[in-house]
Formats: sequence, C-alpha cells, structure tokens
Amino acid sequence: MTVSRTDKKKTVRPAMNRTGLSVESILEGSPIPTFVIDRNHKIILWNKACAELTGYDARDMIGTNRHYKPLYPERRPLVADLIVDGDIEGLETYYGGKAQKSTVIEDAYEARDFFENLGGKRRHLYFLAAPVYDEKGEIIAAIETLQDVTRIRELERYLTESAQTLRRELDENIRLRKTIEGIIEGSPIPTFVIDRNHKIILWNRAFTELSGIDGAAMIGTDNQWMPFYKEKRPVIADLIVDNDLDALKQFYGKKRVQKSSVIDGAYEATDYYENLGGKRRHLYFLATPIYDEKGEIIAAIETLQDVTRERELELSLTEHAGTLKRELEENIRLRKTIEGIIEGSPIPTFVIDRNHKIVLWNRAFTELSGIDGAAMIGTDNQWMPFYKEKRPVIADLIVDNDLDALKQFYGKKRVQKSSVIDGAYEATDYYENLGGKRRHLYFLATPIHDEKGEIIAAIETLQDVTREREMELSLKEYAETMKNELEENIYLRKNMEELFNFHQSILDSSPDRIIVLNSEGIVSYMSRDVDAGRGLTAERLKGKHFSEFIAPESREFLQERWEEIRQGNYKPFEIEVNDKDGVRRNLLMSARPIKGTDRLLILQRDITDFKELENRYYESQKLAAVGQLSAGIAHEVRNPLSSIKMSLQILEKRMNPAGNDLKRFHIARKEVEHLEKLVSDILVFARPTEPDVHLADLNMCLEYSLAMAEREVEGKKIKVQTQFDDRVPLMPFDSSMLQQAFLNLYLNAIDAMEESGTLTIRTGLVEGQDKVMIEIIDTGAGIDEAALPHVFNPFFTTKKYGTGLGLSQVKKIIDLHRGSIEVLSRKGEGTQVIVTLPAK
Repeated sequence: MTVSRTDKKKTVRPAMNRTGLSVESILEGSPIPTFVIDRNHKIILWNKACAELTGYDARDMIGTNRHYKPLYPERRPLVADLIVDGDIEGLETYYGGKAQKSTVIEDAYEARDFFENLGGKRRHLYFLAAPVYDEKGEIIAAIETLQDVTRIRELERYLTESAQTLRRELDENIRLRKTIEGIIEGSPIPTFVIDRNHKIILWNRAFTELSGIDGAAMIGTDNQWMPFYKEKRPVIADLIVDNDLDALKQFYGKKRVQKSSVIDGAYEATDYYENLGGKRRHLYFLATPIYDEKGEIIAAIETLQDVTRERELELSLTEHAGTLKRELEENIRLRKTIEGIIEGSPIPTFVIDRNHKIVLWNRAFTELSGIDGAAMIGTDNQWMPFYKEKRPVIADLIVDNDLDALKQFYGKKRVQKSSVIDGAYEATDYYENLGGKRRHLYFLATPIHDEKGEIIAAIETLQDVTREREMELSLKEYAETMKNELEENIYLRKNMEELFNFHQSILDSSPDRIIVLNSEGIVSYMSRDVDAGRGLTAERLKGKHFSEFIAPESREFLQERWEEIRQGNYKPFEIEVNDKDGVRRNLLMSARPIKGTDRLLILQRDITDFKELENRYYESQKLAAVGQLSAGIAHEVRNPLSSIKMSLQILEKRMNPAGNDLKRFHIARKEVEHLEKLVSDILVFARPTEPDVHLADLNMCLEYSLAMAEREVEGKKIKVQTQFDDRVPLMPFDSSMLQQAFLNLYLNAIDAMEESGTLTIRTGLVEGQDKVMIEIIDTGAGIDEAALPHVFNPFFTTKKYGTGLGLSQVKKIIDLHRGSIEVLSRKGEGTQVIVTLPAK
C-alpha cells in the first residue's frame, strides 16, 4: 500500500548541491554500507562499503531485486522492502522482536540479526532503513544502512557477565554506535559536508540535534565552527580541503589528532566541550576528503560521535581494573574504525574451492606466513606455510567432508567441533618457524555451502595465540612453583609450631622458673607466673625490672648478686623467700649469658625439698652414729642388768621381804625390766636386718599380733573390732617383723585409750593398684598437731616410760617391705594408722 505524507503538512527539501557534487558520490564514498531500492524493489544504489561487507559487487546487484541474497538463502523482504510497501506489520512477521521504530529518524525502522556467513565471517548486523519521499510526500524509494556490530555484541556479552551496571552502560553505548550507520540526510550519524570553498553543502538532522543549530541556517555558509568554538577558526574538514596538514598540529595538537589507520587521507581527533547542544560532551571527529574523477579534493565530509558516555565509562572502569580498561579502550578504537571499512580483513584468512585451489589469500595471511598471496592463488599449496611436505589442512578435510582424517592429522592437536559455528572445526598447533617466528596458532575452518546445501568451498582463519600460550605455560609454572613453596612453608611452619609447642610444654612442665633479662635487668621472658593472685603474672611482669617483684628484705642481696653477674661472675647462689602461704622456701639461682645477645638466662630452682632431704640425710648420719654408739653401750649394759635382775630374784627368795621392803624389791625389778626393754629396742633399731620374705596370710599375721597383746587388751577391757577382707591374697613378707610392727601399733593404741575403749582393725585391697591397706583405729586421746610430724623420729615419745623407738622400728620395718605408713590424728579424737603394703 502507499503511505501519503500530505496529512503531515511537511515540506521535504533535499540537500542542496552547490558544487555539482551528487548525493550518489557522497553515498558512494561513505564508509557506512548502504543500498537504496526504488518503489519496484529494484536496487538503484549499492556502495563500496556494502560490497566489501557482503562480498557482492555493485555491478552484479544494481538493477536487480536480489538485495536479500547476501543475507538469506531464500528470497524474503528486507526492512527497506517493507517500508517501500508500507507493510509495517510485516516487520513483526519477518523480524519479530528484532525490529523497532527508530528513536532518531522519523518513519525509519531499525533491526538486528545474526548471520553465520556474511562476506566470509560470522556477523551480527544492525539495520536502519528510512523512506525517501517525493515532493508530494509519497514514498518513492527506501534507503537501508548496515553496521557490523559483531565485536560490539561479543564485548557486550562479556561485559554483561562482568556486572549488571556495566551492561546497562554498554547497552546505551551500543545504541549510540547504531547511530553511525548513515551519513545521508536523516542519518543518525552527526555529519556535515563542505565544498572546496568551505561552504556547508550538507548539515544532517542528527548534527542539528547534537549542536542545537538548524541545518537550514548553516547550509551555504562557512560557519561550521560555530557549534564548537566562540571565535571563527578552521575545523578538521577545512584543513583537509586546503590540504594544510601542518595546521592540524597547530589547532589540534593537544587533542590527539592523528591520521586514520582505516581510511586513506582521513584524519581523526577528540575534543571536549563544556556546552554543546546544552550538554557537556566528549566528541570524536573523523574527517575524510572527497575526490573528483581527476583525484582532486572537491569537498570534505566530517562525522562526529558523542563518546561522553564511553569516556565516563572508561574513567570509571579504569578505577576498577586495568584489564577492563584496556578492553574498553579497544572498544572505543573499534567504534572509531566502524566509520570506514578498508579492503582486506585483519584476520589471516584463506579460502579454497571444492578442487582445493586457493581462491583467496588475504594481506593479513601474507604478513603472517611471509608468502605473497599472488603466488598462492590458483594453487593447492595451502600447506606450504605450515609443513615441509604436502598434507591436508583442516579446510581440505572439510571440503572433502573427511572428518575421520581430522583425528589422523590433528588428533594430538586438540581438534574439536566448533561450539559456535555449525559444521566448523577448530584446532591448535605449534610451529618453530612461521613467517620468521616461533608461533602457536589457533585454526578455525568453516564450510561454504551453495543453494543446494553442498560444500563448494571452505574458509580457514588463523589466530596467533603465542603470547597467550606462553603466558599460560608461564602461569602454570609459576603456580606450580608457588604451590610447592606454599606447601614447603606450611610444612616448615607446622614443624616450627610443633617445635615451639614442644619447647613451650617443656618450659611449662619444668619445675624450674626460667627468666630472661636484658643488660639493664628488664624482664623479656618468664616461663611461669610468680603469684597470679597478686597480679604477678609472667605477661604483666614482662618489660619490668626484676627488683619490682622481689621481697624488700631480699632486694639488696639480689642487687649485689646482679652486679656480680653483670661483671661476669655466674656462680650459683641460694636465697630464702616466703611463698604466698608464708612457708619458707629455699631457691637456687643460676645465671648464664645467651650467646649472640646481651641477654641473660636466669634459672630459679626450688630446692626446699632437696634441703630437707639433705638435712634428713645429715640427721640420719648422726642417728646412725648415735645408733652404733647406743648399740655398743647396750651390749655393755645388757650383761650387768641381767646380773642385777638375777641377784634381785635370789635376794627376794632368800630374804622373803615384806611390807615396804617387798615394795622396793618390785620397784627395782620393774626398773631393771624397763632398762632391758630399752636396751632391746636400741639393739633392734640399730641392727641392720634384712626381712626373711615368704608368702603368708596377712589377716592371720594381724590376728597373731593381736593375740600377743591379749593381756593388755583384757587389762583395760578394750573392745576389739576386726574387719578382714577375704580377698586379700597371700603376700610376700617377713612374718616375724610384721608381727612385731603390728604389736607395737596395738600397744600404742591401747596405751592411748582409757578403759572400755574401742580398737578397730581393717584390711582391704586398694582399687586399681596391687596393694593392700591395713587400718588400725583407736578411740584414745589422740596426738597433738605439733607432735604429729615427729612421731617417727627416734627417741621421740609422749609417754612417761616410753623409749621413743617403737614407731621408729615400725617405720623401718614397713620401709623394708616397700610399703608406707601414715598417721592421722587430732587431739582428743583418737588416732588412725594406715599401712599400705605391696600385694606382690
């Protein structure tokens, strides 16, 4: 159907041409791939950029309706066809959600689509189609531009995965880049064209919207400077028209002006404006000369791109990551290069036909391989850059559909089916010398099908991934080294921790206190607390002078010893101190220098028990001497006592005394018997006798000893209670010695009790030990607390007629049997004697 514009009451005025420069020449020189169809769907314009993008030459396309051919295998309408027919509903049918009305150009529509093979590449394209009206406002043609946004889509997908915020920014950036697709009237790319007289002959609507200045007021003037500067000065297009390249540095030297690497004779620059069209903007300029048939510059076209968002995004990403910054800079450079397509892809590429003959060998492949394409096209020598002898490359095997041979020739080179391109295969390989360098290459080979779906050719691209592989290997080696070092450090740290814990446990378990002092007497280490109750902990004393925790009465003495130590006198010394309970303790102090430092190691050892043992040893030596002396005296006294006792007995019988005389005889006899017992006890105590050990019944031994004390028990009417454990086994002991020991204990208990007292005798096994315990308990007067520590001392007694050797004998006998004896008593509460003997 025909869409009329008369209802909109708008006059459409075509761009003026004051130099004879045709619109066709402007479109033909445009770097934007563009084609135009008339109302009969015949192609009337197919520019160079479109030919380079699609691989279809204008001579084969103009006058035909085959503009679908580069894009789709079967005939179907493009956006321009639907706009010519006014079939807007058809956009939904053919493009679905991929098409929408342009927000920039009135009545224009834009769409996106993906193509597996367009001009030898997989491409994402962005289409922008707009109607062309005649003077009556009726559609007489449609113009459609195409933009390869493949790289942008791939970067967009990467950035989308990185961050949602970045995705929104990149989506906005893609929408901005889409406006670059036309430089004609109504193109979304802000564009103006000046002739050789610097007069504006084209000022498009996008530039009007950008600058805020209507093109109608600008065309025919030389005021192209007005949107940018306060005073008149040349823009890049002016300098290109005049071919005044030296002035470029003068006016744009600080604005990164440079020759375009894409379009011959073009120059590009960037600049910043505080207020351009009511906004602060960063602009990217690209100015290109337009030549006539003689090669003379007759005009210049300048395009502008608002890269404010990209610059702001670039600055933001720079703060987050250097790698992402490089990606965005690459993206900006990529957008800059979209304005012109040069002949030859930067990807090393070659194409072979079904006869394995090379039909394309691009310049990038020439540079990579070092072999000129002119010598290769028409031959089947595609193997030569890679191998010494003739053999198929991946493209050869794909042309022959010989997929089994892929494993044969590339099995060890990680060949695999492409996960992106249907029917394509990829592989990697390494070459010692390719184009004069050692290289790792990544290959991607794809079949090219005809209308019947048969393979008629194959295209193979190559990518030099040497740096990536070397970096990968380097990172693997570095990671392995770091892993080994980390494991070694962990092992060493574990050993050090175990060694430290072991040394610390030794220090904590040591009965000695270790102190480390510096040369000034300041504590730098202490193994144990001095008195935690008073806050004298090792942690709190660290960093303090040792004199701060020394008792005042010992401070002067220790200060003198410290001065001697500082002078090199490390002789150990003793000191007496009171502990927290007020008990007097003997400490041995030893000092030694720590090698390699100015510190001193002080060892404090509690020798109180050692001193007591030493005193006991000296006492025992004295007692041994006294015992030997007493034994000698006892032997000398024993015989006269026997004679005296016998004489008293004879005199008593002969004289038959009575009254006081008889009483005196009894007293004399009793005193003699007392002396005899004393002499006997002394001899027993002094005589070094070893026990005659045999297996015997301990309970029976206790009963026999009790029987020997029967007269004393009956004399005081003592109540005897026995609790003998039948589980007590036969034990090794000297029956005679133990009977004497237990008898002494019985007699002591009976002596301590008044009449009708109770004597308790118990035996039992000690749980968990091979020992037997004997308890002898009386209800007597008990022992005074002050006397209790001395009960086993020789000649110590609380009795009026005691010798003080009874318990000493008992202790000696129990010790000889490797047992122990303990006396528990309180004054007025009776006494408990506990004897423990080994059962084996």
